[in-house]
Amino acid sequence: MVVIKAPSQIKTSTNLKRAVNYILNEAKTLVTNTNDSQLDFPLVYQNGEMQMKLVSGHGIEDVSVADEEMIMTKLAAAFKKGDDDLKELSSGKQVLAHHIIQSFSPEDDLTPEQVHEIGRQTMMELTGGNYEFIIATHTDKNHLHNHIILNTTHTSTLKKFRWEKKTLQSLRAISDKHAAKYGAKIIEPTMKNSYTKYSAWRRQKNYRFEIKQRLDFLLKQSLSLEDFKEKAAALDLQIDFSGKYVKYKLIDEPQQRNVRDDTLSKKGTYSLKQIIDCIALNEVVLDVSEMKEQYQTQKVKTENDFELKLTVEAWQVEQESKQGIYVQMDYGALNSGTILVPAHKVDKQEDGNYTIYIKERDYFYFLNPDQSVKNRYMMGTTLARQLAKQNGDVMITKNPYISSMCTLINEYNFLVEHGVTNGTQFRHLEERFNQKIEETNLELQRLDDRLARYHKIEGALLALEQTPENRLTAIELLEELGVPKDISLEDVTQLIQQFEIERGALQEFFDKTLNKYTTYRQVRDNTQIREAIEKQRFEDRER
Repeated sequence: MVVIKAPSQIKTSTNLKRAVNYILNEAKTLVTNTNDSQLDFPLVYQNGEMQMKLVSGHGIEDVSVADEEMIMTKLAAAFKKGDDDLKELSSGKQVLAHHIIQSFSPEDDLTPEQVHEIGRQTMMELTGGNYEFIIATHTDKNHLHNHIILNTTHTSTLKKFRWEKKTLQSLRAISDKHAAKYGAKIIEPTMKNSYTKYSAWRRQKNYRFEIKQRLDFLLKQSLSLEDFKEKAAALDLQIDFSGKYVKYKLIDEPQQRNVRDDTLSKKGTYSLKQIIDCIALNEVVLDVSEMKEQYQTQKVKTENDFELKLTVEAWQVEQESKQGIYVQMDYGALNSGTILVPAHKVDKQEDGNYTIYIKERDYFYFLNPDQSVKNRYMMGTTLARQLAKQNGDVMITKNPYISSMCTLINEYNFLVEHGVTNGTQFRHLEERFNQKIEETNLELQRLDDRLARYHKIEGALLALEQTPENRLTAIELLEELGVPKDISLEDVTQLIQQFEIERGALQEFFDKTLNKYTTYRQVRDNTQIREAIEKQRFEDRER
């Protein structure tokens, strides 16, 4: 929502004074006094009018000498550590403060006072109010931006603020949350600053993942190596067959280095030999002119697919913004906060509640407003279970076998529509289909076993509550089953309902698929019998 680059480290008292003087520059911070601000900004009489100086501090008595006050706090810390000669403080090797810049889009309809308040709220949440900082809002450029200097010494424990790998990610997420309240837009950072390996969008930024998606599509839609290369170009995928390994590169993405086939698959799926072997099975494929549109259609279906679906009630939502909804969440004992569920995963209902569609391996960032050190990533499964537990809703799980069988059905339909009911490509697809049917049968059995286990747990928990004479047996049974001691009857009942819905949906889809598959095979067999009879009649007439 806003751009926050990696902060500059300040390691000497001279540089700290220089930084404070720079950000307090009146030529950059003065605005007309509106009397609307909740903060008590310093007033300066200039150019015949009273103006506000958009600077403020936390834990600082006089912002004009903030650097000296910060140094005094560090003197107290040095004294506590026994560093009487202040060697550590004056060494130039220790980080005394961080200089943070928080920039907003010029398209945002925000006042300088609002921008300043977003910065203040962001820093209060990041630090828990335990560290001194000053903020100055600069208005001298075409976009408003905050300069923030954060002292690295805790005001009560005198311990040092540790800027860790996840701190910048946490700072950005907190900033986005507070900026969303004011409707701030997103400024796209440069690639250098936008990429984080823990991003919830990491799969979209993972070139290997995108390359594999395109290659999987190409392997099913190519008839020869030349056809494969021509269609790869249509999908903006550059391929180099000249070396020992095949190398791939997306030409419509800012990918810098080629990716070798052995890094995409340990099984060698994308090696030259396996590409040739795979496309040799194909008989009917898309024309090169159809490739891009059909690939995009398939990609949208894949991205919009979900594994978990549940209702989020209005009271669970702390804040709704253009970017999505911030839901209230407990993540362990004494760890409460919010998580942003992006708008493209949310449908708002007429009753004011929300339906969310997520995947088990989606990543969401948990923000603890009181202790930012507890900010962390949460997987989709954990998020869904926590939300469902809060409001008593049953989480609907879409079994992955439904999606994989859908893919096979689409391939099957494509061949049948083109009159292909025999040959290598068709037989290969049938083999995969039969294998998937066997696997789905096993998955249904696994769900039955899971339900049986949880019904047994449910019975034992009921016995603990209602039949004291069975209490000892129930306790022993729960121990044998490895059931956590803090699990509740409500938790188990909810899981049973979830698995029953998942199993029912998979069974229904499985039965429909089998019926359709059986019909196709009957049509194929009848066609083959009719063709054989016609061939025999022709041969008889020829005799």
